[in-house]
Amino acid sequence: MTIIFMTFLVYAVIGWIWESFYCSFKAGRYVYRGFLLGPYCPVYGFGVVSVLLLVPKEAGTMLNLYFNIVVIVTVVEYLASVLLEKFFQMQLWDYSEVPLNIQGRVAVPVSVFWGVGCLFLIKVIQPQIDKLVTLLSGLLNGWLPVLLLILFLADVITTLIYTQTVQKELVGLV
Repeated sequence: MTIIFMTFLVYAVIGWIWESFYCSFKAGRYVYRGFLLGPYCPVYGFGVVSVLLLVPKEAGTMLNLYFNIVVIVTVVEYLASVLLEKFFQMQLWDYSEVPLNIQGRVAVPVSVFWGVGCLFLIKVIQPQIDKLVTLLSGLLNGWLPVLLLILFLADVITTLIYTQTVQKELVGLV
C-alpha cells in the first residue's frame, strides 16, 4: 500500500508541475493549478495509479495496451470532473470547445493525448519512478510515507473545510 500511495503522490506532483507549466505558458503568466493547497493534482496520481493497477500485465500488443490506457484515463477524468462538480461546485477543466467531447468533461483528442502520454510513461518513465518510490519509501526508517500521508490528509481536510466555508459565505451574500 505504501508503494501505491507514494506512486500516487509522485505522479500527483508531476501532474501539478505539468499543469502549472502548461497553463502558465498558455496564459503568459504564472497560473497555480490544482484543487488542493499543496503542489499536487490528485487526478494525475489517481489516473496513473489506476492505469498501473488496472491495465492487464499481459495487455498484448502496444495498440491493445494503448486502448486500455485510453479507457482508464477517460473514465478517471470523467469521474473526477463529476465528483468535483457534485461535491464542490467546481469545474477545473472544460473541453466544451474541443471536438468529440462528453459534457465538456472529457474529449476524444484529449484522451488520445493522455493515452500516448501514459504509454510513454509506462514504457519509459515508470521503471525510474519505481526506483524513486522505493528509495523514498525507505527514508526516515520508513516514516517518510507516513509523514507525507499526514501532510496530504491535512491538506485535503483543510481544503475541504475552506471550500465549505467559502461556499457558505458566498451563499450568504446572494
